[in-house]
Amino acid sequence: MKKNKLLTIGITGMMGSGKSTALNFFNKRGIKTYDLDIEAKKLLKKNSYCYNKILKYFDEEILNSNGSINKKKLRAIVFNNKKHLDMLNSIVHPELNKKITLICNNLEKAKKKLVVFEGALISRDTKFGSSLDYILYIQAPNKILNTRIVKRDKIDKKNAEKLILMQKKVKNNKKNADFIIRNDSNIKEFNSRLNFVLDKLPY
Repeated sequence: MKKNKLLTIGITGMMGSGKSTALNFFNKRGIKTYDLDIEAKKLLKKNSYCYNKILKYFDEEILNSNGSINKKKLRAIVFNNKKHLDMLNSIVHPELNKKITLICNNLEKAKKKLVVFEGALISRDTKFGSSLDYILYIQAPNKILNTRIVKRDKIDKKNAEKLILMQKKVKNNKKNADFIIRNDSNIKEFNSRLNFVLDKLPY
């Protein structure tokens, strides 16, 4: 991607840090944005390549009554099982990378100057992450993360804390980020910090 004129940005951070809010900030300014969670879910469409591979490995227990993949059931299976998680990632990630490459090629042809992707697992340690021009890491104190997750996911504080602890790997992505942005105040202040980064980008 770095050979393209298109500037590629990745937003990452812990659950509840404000990644989606940051993505929305760029979107409102007319910049093309993509939520990798949403793009990955599209790959699980019934009878797709990923659907069939996942079904073959995890069996029909992950299906809804209409034959579609039950995302909650699948998440529960891979939640504490690294082997299952690695298998799921080995199926979805290559197809997601192909989709991202196609997106970037099409934007390049349309002479777009900037695209922003958001995903918790964006890291310089991955093929996709290493190809990005810049990575933005959004951070907030655990107490704030907990409060946001409880409110958003309608779960108790104990389960929210478990989710935070499980994301230690995501926290490590901070060391390779080009920009670290705090989201520990109000939306106006957060937008101001994002605007500072936007002004720094060479596009």
